[in-house]
Amino acid sequence: MEWNQRLAAVRKAAGLTQEQLGELVGVTRQAVSKWEAAQTVPDALMIAEICRQLHVSADYILLDKEPEEEAAEETPSGVPDTCPCCGRETSGGICPACGYALPPAAVSQGPLYAVVGALAGPIRQDQAQKIVKYCGLTPEEIERLNEGYQCTYPHNQLVFCRGRNARAAQWVAVHLGQVLLPRIVEDRGEEEDLLRVKPDAMDVMPLEQMRSGGLGFWGTVGAVAVGIIVTLIFFSFF
Repeated sequence: MEWNQRLAAVRKAAGLTQEQLGELVGVTRQAVSKWEAAQTVPDALMIAEICRQLHVSADYILLDKEPEEEAAEETPSGVPDTCPCCGRETSGGICPACGYALPPAAVSQGPLYAVVGALAGPIRQDQAQKIVKYCGLTPEEIERLNEGYQCTYPHNQLVFCRGRNARAAQWVAVHLGQVLLPRIVEDRGEEEDLLRVKPDAMDVMPLEQMRSGGLGFWGTVGAVAVGIIVTLIFFSFF
């Protein structure tokens, strides 16, 4: 297919007549007819205007470079190569370590959250397994958490992970909730001692709800809004 044929095809796909396209770019119907018959060639500025009106690239009109090929070259997949939950390297749509479904496109960062948890004693083996899997901690870091448990007695609140977006924080908290009592608090870069006593930014959803689709877009927006409101109320007392 030649450039003039691609121009005609794109015009027809847009549902425009030659006269209507001419009106959009400021030429007569006869001028458009001559372009499509390859009798004349529009100049560079006119090609740019045609492409703008038809929402197509000049590369496609002139060089037969398919739009999807161009998008594939210019737009990254958006899927992160590091899991937002456990921090391990990953590829594809699901983290092989913790099972977190990676977003298909880049997600706006927004507020960040930390997952803290209450313990009735030193970390048990079943708790350690969950923390390692979903928070990406090493056995050595688990030992340090146990030391932290001793330091924070009698509150027994430990910070298991921080700097997570709302969806990732929910994923971590939902699964830690099977073996301990996690909370989600907003993380503004405070010292861990302050994170431990901050109010909940959002509720931890049931595991079944997370598996069936979780927060979704508007749920995440709502959770973020609630987190901001709760934080403002908390700091108004200081």
